[in-house]
Amino acid sequence: MDRLLNIGFIKIGYWTLRDGELHYVMTESFNDVCNNLYAFTCDGEVKYIGKTTRLLKTRMYNYKKPGLSQSTNIKNNENIREALRQDIAVDILVLPDNGLMHYGQFHLNLAAGLEDSIIKVINPVWNGGSKITAGDPVLNADVSECIFDDNVQIEGEHSAYKNHTFNMAPTYWKRGFFNVSVSSSDEFSHDGDTLTIVNDDGSVILTAIINRTANKSGTPRIMGGVGLKNFFQKYYTIDQTVSYRMLSKNTLQLN
Repeated sequence: MDRLLNIGFIKIGYWTLRDGELHYVMTESFNDVCNNLYAFTCDGEVKYIGKTTRLLKTRMYNYKKPGLSQSTNIKNNENIREALRQDIAVDILVLPDNGLMHYGQFHLNLAAGLEDSIIKVINPVWNGGSKITAGDPVLNADVSECIFDDNVQIEGEHSAYKNHTFNMAPTYWKRGFFNVSVSSSDEFSHDGDTLTIVNDDGSVILTAIINRTANKSGTPRIMGGVGLKNFFQKYYTIDQTVSYRMLSKNTLQLN
């Protein structure tokens, strides 16, 4: 998901089930923008990439109410429903085309130009990509591949920060996310913002996403995807207590 955010994708909504009916909630308005490249993500993992020349809300409605002959819409409608039934957040990201890219006098369709390449590189499951298995090199990759060279400058003594904990639930360990308690919720930034996770020495482990729509209480769910999953599986065990402190609203340090 970080790769999408780094090229300009932004979170603009999410899917939800109400009385068994699928609905989308748009947190930003793109009524006047066409040629959108969009993505569906589950707990920070990219599941689907698509493009549309129509308004984004029109395209989302087709997933909400697919026609009998619309096989792609029907398949994604069920994929989204299944994720939500498992209490997995499904967010909508978009890379809007501002119409400023041209080759000579001809407008370049950003969505059309990027879709195939992104699908090839990321290989999303709902686009027909293969699911990760225990033998997949991505799952078994060394966590060092996820650690950046950057360091976060830590000012002051560690004792100046309040420690928090969470229990390493099986779903956290297997999927690379964790939920934040109500008591520490206010120490985190806004929904959709990035969160830098660092080691005790300030070395950056990875960048995660703060999701405040996955939990009904509005408390953050920290979504780190494959990188955080690999880190958890290398350094922690299920049911282990994990201690952390917030250095800022966008920086979390593991103790």
